[in-house]
Amino acid sequence: MFDRLPSKLIGAPVAALAAMALAGCGASGASGADDVLKLGVPYPQTGGYADYGANFSDGVRLAVKQVNDDGGIDVDGKKVKVEAVFCDTQVDTAKAASCGRRLASQDGTPAMLISTSAETFPVLAFNESARNPFLVISSSASNKLVTEGNELVARYWFNTHSYMPEFTQLVKEGLESEGLTSQKVAIMQSEDEFGLAWYTTFKEGWEAQGEEVVGHATFALGATDFYPQLTALLKSNPDFVAVPGVCAQIAPIVNQARELGYEGKFIFQISCGPDELAQSVKPAELKGSIFEGSNWDLGSEPVAEFREAFKSEFDRDAVVISADGYAQAMWAISAADEAESTSDPEALRASMDDVLDQEWNILEIRDLEESGETTTTVHPRFYTDATSINDFRGE
Repeated sequence: MFDRLPSKLIGAPVAALAAMALAGCGASGASGADDVLKLGVPYPQTGGYADYGANFSDGVRLAVKQVNDDGGIDVDGKKVKVEAVFCDTQVDTAKAASCGRRLASQDGTPAMLISTSAETFPVLAFNESARNPFLVISSSASNKLVTEGNELVARYWFNTHSYMPEFTQLVKEGLESEGLTSQKVAIMQSEDEFGLAWYTTFKEGWEAQGEEVVGHATFALGATDFYPQLTALLKSNPDFVAVPGVCAQIAPIVNQARELGYEGKFIFQISCGPDELAQSVKPAELKGSIFEGSNWDLGSEPVAEFREAFKSEFDRDAVVISADGYAQAMWAISAADEAESTSDPEALRASMDDVLDQEWNILEIRDLEESGETTTTVHPRFYTDATSINDFRGE
């Protein structure tokens, strides 16, 4: 069992791993072994989300490396290694479905680790009915993930439907503590399940606080020109523009809004943190903005150990989606170890709740339900500058 992060890698210098790619797919780990736990990873290796995909997939690679260096998992009295098999989706729904079918049929992966809604839902259309059924662990934030009756799904992320009521309440309390009242918000969301979920739940939560959402616009994934939507949106004179999404997608929105003369503040979703965003947006442009925060931002020892291990392995800083990839992989691996199975997705799913309290769970996701739902807490982070961020969790 993996009661904590495998310790012998923490702080130890090791060479960076390289993904072995062939026709959009590749593997890392125990390639070629007769007895192996294979984890499918459909992710954006190329295209506009490539940096996001690298952060997620390298989290997976680190988990596989650590477990294999510790000897693998125990199945029927013998040690079994772990292999991650990758496939490039480019965050395209058709490519995601193709990757899912390929990983299931050709590689026989009993579980897949997926980081976006755009990739998750095409795969969920057939994961139970496939010739080789498979478990899906996803970081989709959409409530739809757990309301369709799929018995082979689990969320490792933050569901806007469950956290948004408290989050919007804390946002209002935090703003009032700074003397700011009646703050108008406009929202610019991506045209996918995630974007719709964030928009819908934030609007409901903000209006429940007696506040106003004054504008709404959408954009296609992969778009680069946001001037038309922003021009219309900014006519509503919002105090905040909410731009939920990954940093690579929303950084141009922030910069283009400034070019159009917007002087207000922004609200950012949890997958885009201030350090990462500051690589593409001048920190001064973020003053007064609000980021979603989680246990990732609170300096726990497991998070610190993971950051150190990731930095040692890949010579760059981890971001929250790196932790997501790592923990998704460790969850699947720990469940396989508990179930003593490398091939039965139902056995893996049945064991997942039993291993969720282990130290690899660095985002502190908890309370796995039969539907696949989990819970956690999200709080607002009020940004002044890189050295002054208020993690507000109530008075």
